Amino acid sequence: MKITPQIENLYSRYSSNEITEAELNQLLDYFNVVDRADLHALIESELFETDEQYEANTNLQKHLSNIHHVISASIDAVEKPRTARLQPALKSLLKIAATILVILSIGYLGYTYLWKQADILPGRSLATLKMSNGQEINLDTLANKSITTTYGIQITKSSGDRIVYTRVSAVADTNSYLQTITTPLGGKYKITLADGTQVVLNSGSTLTFPIGFNQAERRVSLTGEAYFEVSKDAEHPFIVSAGRERITVLGTKFNISSYPDDDFISTALLEGKVNCLDVKTNANLILHPGEAALIQNNQLSKSAVDVSNMAAWQQGFFAFENEELAVIMKRLSRWYQLNVDYTSIPEKRIYARIAMQENLATVLDMLSTTSGIKFKIEGRRVTVMK
Repeated sequence: MKITPQIENLYSRYSSNEITEAELNQLLDYFNVVDRADLHALIESELFETDEQYEANTNLQKHLSNIHHVISASIDAVEKPRTARLQPALKSLLKIAATILVILSIGYLGYTYLWKQADILPGRSLATLKMSNGQEINLDTLANKSITTTYGIQITKSSGDRIVYTRVSAVADTNSYLQTITTPLGGKYKITLADGTQVVLNSGSTLTFPIGFNQAERRVSLTGEAYFEVSKDAEHPFIVSAGRERITVLGTKFNISSYPDDDFISTALLEGKVNCLDVKTNANLILHPGEAALIQNNQLSKSAVDVSNMAAWQQGFFAFENEELAVIMKRLSRWYQLNVDYTSIPEKRIYARIAMQENLATVLDMLSTTSGIKFKIEGRRVTVMK
């Protein structure tokens, strides 16, 4: 016997303690013939009306508390006079119904859904656009359409997770009009700049850029992490300012990570050639494909690396190659919006390649299988077990 709108309505009325005796008899009849999976689905439909994982535990507690309240009320009714709200016969039926639900559901909910509560969902396409006039637009809620045309540039939301800037007419000075796109923790977004440069902005990052490029240099600034495929234009160098580092390119593919809470800035080159400058020390070096620059401890250095791993996130993968566990947990914290207890993390390096669309529990299980390390999840707090 499948769930029907009538059954859902009866269960909702039962849950809120508004059900009549006749209605409760119908619900009890359903309990007698329902498949357990259908009963679980019915309970979850009432418990979890939103997709917000953090509300699950609260809703569960409220629901089980209500069942407990109904049972207590039924027991109390044995010794108390009849009330106008609930007749003794109805209270007895409520006691039966509550008992059935407790027996059939509490083990399922207490284990299965609390595990789902810990099984935090991955990040997704989320970003906010701040226009040059100060207007802010939530891009993830915006349907695919032209947002506006201003200063000769058309701004369009397309493909669900990309914003595109297209020149439609010539304007004297578009470099003065800055746009800012910010991704929250757990967010990622794609951008096509007016010169055709493709950018993928990682979680917890901000990219500021002119609405159009019509000067000698194409300048943008980055906080956080982004992958760039720069449109080739030999006469107009593309310059990225990221913290104390400045990257100058003509046309290339590279990844920059410059989070304020990291003690380093890294740049990995996949294609082309770039010049890396540490504006604090004036040290600079040239990167070739397969090399990465690192600014750390007031030093600028470069090394040969597997740069595809460093940029794998923009293709939807965590790629860890002999990576420190503390660094891995910081990357996971940004994507899954976690509070990580770094004091408990051992000095261990891990090799792993994991899809970023996996839920947190799956990711941690893979890391555990690879390393033998155990993790404890409490809400959004993750502790590495020693």
